[in-house]
Amino acid sequence: MDRLLELFAGILEAPGEDLGMRVRECTRAAAAVGVPAADLDEFARFVENAPEDAIASLYGSGGLSIGRQLYGDGYGRSMLLLDLQKRYRRHGFETGEEPADHLAVLLRFLSECDDAAEREELVREIMVPGLEAMVANEESPAAGTFAPVLRALTSALREQVGS
Repeated sequence: MDRLLELFAGILEAPGEDLGMRVRECTRAAAAVGVPAADLDEFARFVENAPEDAIASLYGSGGLSIGRQLYGDGYGRSMLLLDLQKRYRRHGFETGEEPADHLAVLLRFLSECDDAAEREELVREIMVPGLEAMVANEESPAAGTFAPVLRALTSALREQVGS
């Protein structure tokens, strides 16, 4: 499952010439562990048919922040960012240039974290509710184009924690 989370992070972090390849690889890995791949196939078709500038603008929209989806840009998100940064430091995890609550950053952390209780807590309390909020928020870019990926990811995470 760790490899699958890493593959999802690769899809959600930034576009690039190899995005289609990353989506196909994630689709195969998801199917291999029993995660329905139809949603990922839908996203793969979008990637294959959309102009590069449309894909780039989608990734630049800022719609993949779990904290922003759960709390807006206020106090709640600030507290979540601080909490995540503490967790990351405890495990020696570096976020790079993205904020601590960016979906790809959280997925990379989950794929590397060896603390099962912490992983389960993050999935149950932050990831699944945040992903559901992203898909439900009609004003978010994630509600449209990324929704198939987010639905598949939610299934994978639920499978991981058995909920």
